[in-house]
Amino acid sequence: MSNVSLESRERRGVRNTHNIISIIFLSLVALLALSFSVVLLIRNATIQREEDAVKSELEAITAEGHYTTAETEKMVEEAKNLGAEEEARTIRKSIQEKLENGDGTTSAIRSLFPDQMVVASSGRYYFFPILDSIEKHGFSADDFEINDRGLLEYKGSDTSFSFKSGIDVSRFQGEIDWEKVKNAGVDFAFIRAGLRGTTEGKLLVDDYFEYNIKNATENGIEVGVYFYSQAVNAEEAKEEVQMVLDLIEPYKVTFPVVIDIESADSDSARTVDMTSDQYELVAKTFCDTVRQAGYEPMIYGNVKSFTLLMDAADVDEYGIWIAYYGTPLYYPYHFDIWQYSSTGQIDGIDGNVDLNICVTDY
Repeated sequence: MSNVSLESRERRGVRNTHNIISIIFLSLVALLALSFSVVLLIRNATIQREEDAVKSELEAITAEGHYTTAETEKMVEEAKNLGAEEEARTIRKSIQEKLENGDGTTSAIRSLFPDQMVVASSGRYYFFPILDSIEKHGFSADDFEINDRGLLEYKGSDTSFSFKSGIDVSRFQGEIDWEKVKNAGVDFAFIRAGLRGTTEGKLLVDDYFEYNIKNATENGIEVGVYFYSQAVNAEEAKEEVQMVLDLIEPYKVTFPVVIDIESADSDSARTVDMTSDQYELVAKTFCDTVRQAGYEPMIYGNVKSFTLLMDAADVDEYGIWIAYYGTPLYYPYHFDIWQYSSTGQIDGIDGNVDLNICVTDY
């Protein structure tokens, strides 16, 4: 009986020991779980405080007029769309006003690109950036106006320029009364010396060259001469300039000797396939020969001549005679002579005559 009791007691002792260990282990697990829970609670509280602080900061920033990246990007996109719509309305209104005022399509388009020269040719539009490397003429849109006699007058305040009024003539004006022309206030005249045929390329002296240059100079009008070129290479340019130099040798020519560079009038013209390099070579050959002979060289042309046919920068060293009818002048670079009308009326000349203003003192 005692042995059983002893064994029983031993078994109970073992169970009790096991129970105590289990209790201790569970207590440790519970303690760890409690500690982890406390850490999580503390962490969550910290995160919540940080979130509240961020929200509070964002609310403060928004209240002060600042926005999140998403809000800013959204507002920028909305502003771009509104700006594009407003710009489109402005452009349409500008074009509409110009067309209603009688301006042509080309003029309306040019007004939209003030930093470029827009040239219309053969149903296409060409755009040429205005270069800072070329000297500008410096006149404003309001510096010139046409008076009641149809003559261009300078209305600006720059007194450093010496303005003279002139014409250019050829056989098309017929026999001119140069005394009346002088009394009408004409200071200078460019007289056509000759031309080259547009198809066969034959050199021709203007029928009225000798009459015009003789009578113009006798009436105290300063003269220059020009040649309508259709040269296709340097050799032909030399032929043209030599013809001019021979013609003017007996006379006092104080204004420039000019090569007239214009685009071909028809598909059959001999210059129709010339490149800008070829045009420039002809112009330079002519002008360099004129300079070597002791005269002032000059190139005559319109906006197309100094963009499509030649690069204005490549002929910048020579005098420039720009043809553009009406005001303001649509040409940004420096010039010496401006041909502003082809329908001028001058006493002593029957019919229309080209009118010019000179801004350079020769």
